[in-house]
Amino acid sequence: MSSNAEEMMELHWLFDMLQHIDVGLVVLNEKYEVKLWNSFMENHSGMSSSIAKERSLFSIFPDINNNWLEQKLDNVIALRTPIFISWEQRPHLFPFKSYRPITGVADKMYQNVALRPITNADGSVKYVCMVVYDVTDVATNKQSLSNANSQLDYLSKTDPMTQLHNRGSVDKKLQSAFETFLNAGGSHSLVMTDVDFFKKVNDKYGHPAGDLVLQAVAKALSSSVRKTDFVGRYGGEEFVILLPNTDVAGALFFCESVRKKIADMKIKTANDVISVTMSFGISAASSVDKAPCDWISRSDEALYKAKENGRNQSVVYSTE
Repeated sequence: MSSNAEEMMELHWLFDMLQHIDVGLVVLNEKYEVKLWNSFMENHSGMSSSIAKERSLFSIFPDINNNWLEQKLDNVIALRTPIFISWEQRPHLFPFKSYRPITGVADKMYQNVALRPITNADGSVKYVCMVVYDVTDVATNKQSLSNANSQLDYLSKTDPMTQLHNRGSVDKKLQSAFETFLNAGGSHSLVMTDVDFFKKVNDKYGHPAGDLVLQAVAKALSSSVRKTDFVGRYGGEEFVILLPNTDVAGALFFCESVRKKIADMKIKTANDVISVTMSFGISAASSVDKAPCDWISRSDEALYKAKENGRNQSVVYSTE
């Protein structure tokens, strides 16, 4: 076989490989006109090579951000260096459908795109090769793992009954708030509150009804606080509310508002309508506290005083 025939055969193999390789290949000139459009691009765009060639890429895909991509293509030619576009920066450049199993979670194909300069024999660069990689599996797997980790993190911090922060999360938040107070000072209030005579609710209506009461109370508490406040379930029917940048007068006003709101609630169960009241104990962060447990203890003392005085009331801690 002559050398010319061998060269033609190699050229044929090369062209066949470029056409059928499982990545998108697009060659653009300086005017962003298509010079090469392989079968990957044909199959996923629904546009044949004969139609795409000599057309501007932006006329084929008008939704592509012209200025953004033109700048990148111009830089590839001017600097003679490749540029990579990750799916994490931009999920896709070309809006191709994801041809994955029915169980797939992505409607569009996630893509990594490499923009590479093509050097002519004389050393000049007038063309850019766009290599489009389908990374849908990698992207969706990473997103699924991230979602799973987020869910596990949420579950580790959340009380399953009330969907409030759990005891572990409360302890961490109080430690952080206490350290902030020691370093920067300010007025910060801590509220301990629980449902009055909750055991009687369980005894009279049953534990499922008691669970509904706790959920209704938790919803009332969480819907009453500011974004900067913190609500958690401390244990059983007892809850903690942290009110940053709030003195005891402001905390008392807040607690009285919530106390009245809960006293007016009618909690419907399968067979009954239940009403409950709550007692609140309030204390301010103090420089004499050596640890968050001292702060909690004072709020707990105020809560005990509220119950001792007849329940369904709010009490601010006092040394008297």
